[in-house]
Amino acid sequence: MTGDLFQREILTVSELTDRLKDLLETAFSQVWISGEVSNLAVPRSGHYYLTLKDARAQIRAVMFRTQQRYLAFAPADGQEVLVRGRLSVYEPRGEYQILIEYMEPRGEGALRLAFERLKARLAEEGLFDEARKKRLPFLPGRVAVVTSPTGAAVRDFIRVARERYENAVLSIYPVRVQGDGAAAEIAGAIEDLNRWGGFDVIVLTRGGGSLEDLWAFNEEVVARAVAASTIPVVSAVGHEIDFSIADFAADLRAPTPTAAAMLVFREKAALKDHLAGLMGRLGAAVRSRTALCRERVAHGATRLGDPSRRLADRRLRLDDLSGSLTEAVVGRIEGRRRAMQAAEHRLAVASPLSRLALSRVRLLGARRALVQAGRTRAAQVRERLALLAARLSDLSPLAVLQRGFAVVRQPPEMRVVRSSRAVRLGERLNVLLFEGELNVVVDEVV
Repeated sequence: MTGDLFQREILTVSELTDRLKDLLETAFSQVWISGEVSNLAVPRSGHYYLTLKDARAQIRAVMFRTQQRYLAFAPADGQEVLVRGRLSVYEPRGEYQILIEYMEPRGEGALRLAFERLKARLAEEGLFDEARKKRLPFLPGRVAVVTSPTGAAVRDFIRVARERYENAVLSIYPVRVQGDGAAAEIAGAIEDLNRWGGFDVIVLTRGGGSLEDLWAFNEEVVARAVAASTIPVVSAVGHEIDFSIADFAADLRAPTPTAAAMLVFREKAALKDHLAGLMGRLGAAVRSRTALCRERVAHGATRLGDPSRRLADRRLRLDDLSGSLTEAVVGRIEGRRRAMQAAEHRLAVASPLSRLALSRVRLLGARRALVQAGRTRAAQVRERLALLAARLSDLSPLAVLQRGFAVVRQPPEMRVVRSSRAVRLGERLNVLLFEGELNVVVDEVV
């Protein structure tokens, strides 16, 4: 059992993830996917994070900001798109995803799909075979240009043609180069020129535009008219990066109208031979140098690995850390905000103004209670005074005087005389009556 354990290959999670990552990125280094955009997010880094889904499945996707310069539209949730990219594995989460290199709206994707299907079908028929291609005459005398007479493409073609071969005869066959009916006009022009004869070369040309703008040159009727032409046909449709079905069916494809004029109207034979020799030597040198560089790059890539994959992982990790940092900062700010609100509440409760208002309320209550207590006490005192006054009235000497008695007093101290023995003959006395006083002289003591 112990020996069997040592023979097993035990992988860590990181090692297993690395192997799966290499398998996926090798097997799916270039893949086209169509689907609906959902959960689109654009953090501060400017990268697009989204999910591509259909009715049964979904896959995470990333489009880095450096790839967005090729976008001709702004993606949004719910939009149907067609993307090209490569599968990768984001190791920290163990998730597979597609790193998008190109994206277009699904409508244009449908046109591109139709383009690819028609191209494949016509290629299978042999319409694009090199064996069917006709060589251009060395110095063509009459050239027919099928294009819009008002576009910049025809002006560029004429200018370069006059500079390189001023004796050539140019005939402009005006047609519509986009919109309904344009393809039929182009095909009809090619058929007319072949029926009339007398032309050495036919040039199809127009300026650049979107896939939809160039669609007339992707129609089957145009491709078959080009392939059926007995006169060599040069296709110069759009810009250098644009390819049309007419380009593949033509005997020669030029990247631009200007390049078409340069291909049709060549220089003298000596210059041509010289340039051909130079190009041959240059091509051999470039191929040799390219092969050597490929070997060096392959050797270096084996040792170094794909830096774009590492960069992609670091970008994803950076966005993860940025998101975590943002959440932490937001949480810290929210906590401080709640603490500040609590402190404000406590401060409002302990505020001198609040306490003063509360004391004022308490003071008013105490004042009212004191006034009420004073009134109650005053009533009690008045009642007691009334009672005492009644009792005092009953005991008052005045009441006795009112019954006819008198009070005899000895001036000047006005001491009350209680006994006749305290009085001398001839002494002056004061007699207090109920009403008034009498001053008398004692003339007899009994």
